[in-house]
Amino acid sequence: MSTKWNVVELKECESTFNEARKEKPWTVVSAERQLKGRGRFNRAWFGEPGGLWATYNLPLDPRVNRHWGLLPLVAGVAIIKALDAYNIKGLRLRWPNDVLVGRDKLAGILVERPSSTMASIGIGLNVSNDIESIVRTTTDRPTRLHDLLYACPKTAKLRALIGDALEATFNRFVEHGLEALRDDLDEAWAGSRPVVAITDTERIRGHFIGVEHDGSPILRTADGRDITVPGITVNRLKELI
Repeated sequence: MSTKWNVVELKECESTFNEARKEKPWTVVSAERQLKGRGRFNRAWFGEPGGLWATYNLPLDPRVNRHWGLLPLVAGVAIIKALDAYNIKGLRLRWPNDVLVGRDKLAGILVERPSSTMASIGIGLNVSNDIESIVRTTTDRPTRLHDLLYACPKTAKLRALIGDALEATFNRFVEHGLEALRDDLDEAWAGSRPVVAITDTERIRGHFIGVEHDGSPILRTADGRDITVPGITVNRLKELI
């Protein structure tokens, strides 16, 4: 792992987010067991032993501060790149913050901004943790690396691989914006899929074909029109197949 990262390892904590708030940028806090992890919209995230439960702190400066909401996409690209060497068939990114294998969920991402100068990127990755106990508590069927790879890497190695990929991807984003990651994102989506974008007021159907410069999803409707759905209004982008 790059020497830029300071690593804080915990046996157990309520949330690596809460612990990371106490640390400086370029610090990663990981825990063997996380008691009260959370996902998007404060959904519960289960952090049993054997998984990677970590929060990476990144610095924010004026170039990035107003675009910090794009960091889930930056982190998603980083996770895909970190796992690329393992040739996992079906590995892909689902807007805005999930890493899937086929239709099964491998990892989740949550970004918070504890201060104007720092963003915290929480990553939960199923490695060898027990996933049977969470099957009935989530809308997405979980999967884990232990069942996908003949030789599953240790969580410490995965933490380092993701840290290095996140550093490189974040630096590209800082210098050149989301456009610098456009090709990586297009590859990470792994093709177009029929979806419904669910907002507080409507459901918009179409094929997801990518994102705008602000990270909002673009849907191609049945009549061939491309519609941008403001990302801030989307409660869920549900895949239909």
